[in-house]
Amino acid sequence: MKNIPIEAVEELLSALKSGDEQTARILFDELTQLNQSDVVHQVEEIAINLHNTLDSFDEDAELLMATKHDLPDVSERLHYVMQTTEEASNKTLGAAENTLAILDNLAEKLAHDSQAQALLEQAQNQLTEIMMSQSFQDLTGQVLNRVMMLVGSLEQSLMDLIEKSGIDYAKIPARSQTDADKKSAEMQGIGPNVTQASQKDIASSQDEVDDLLGDLGI
Repeated sequence: MKNIPIEAVEELLSALKSGDEQTARILFDELTQLNQSDVVHQVEEIAINLHNTLDSFDEDAELLMATKHDLPDVSERLHYVMQTTEEASNKTLGAAENTLAILDNLAEKLAHDSQAQALLEQAQNQLTEIMMSQSFQDLTGQVLNRVMMLVGSLEQSLMDLIEKSGIDYAKIPARSQTDADKKSAEMQGIGPNVTQASQKDIASSQDEVDDLLGDLGI
């Protein structure tokens, strides 16, 4: 989100602090659109750069490897982020709804305690805010779906172009151990292995999740 101006973020924070929900929603939508545009633009730039190298397909082994092995990996990472974000959002909503029900029961039992009623109302308002904030999942889901479609389209286009250039896509070999080690070193710090090909190193800590999201430019 390097293209998002700090002033816009400060305006959003100011609106949230002052309780101006309408302005906050408008600013939040604008920031989301900026981020989506930036992500889409980056993917489009990648597509343009890749298409510019098509003339040297037969000599560019790394591009062939990236098309067959790396793009599917990116797609799986995007799917993983979208899936885990949705699951976390649903769990948060469920917990908030259950807690609201508990607070409602307490409010009935403490109907004659004005101080307790005031505290319960504050807690209910905070939980309502938490539930409303989960709308971010719908927005991020839309962004990720769009990027996944672009990556999938790019992958399919490259596969078709590789075949048309006379190269048998199915015969592109797996990375050699040396190449695999090099690729593994390059991937350090950009998130855990979350592809179907490996069941280890599942993202479980916040640091791992942050690395994964950072890898995707989110």
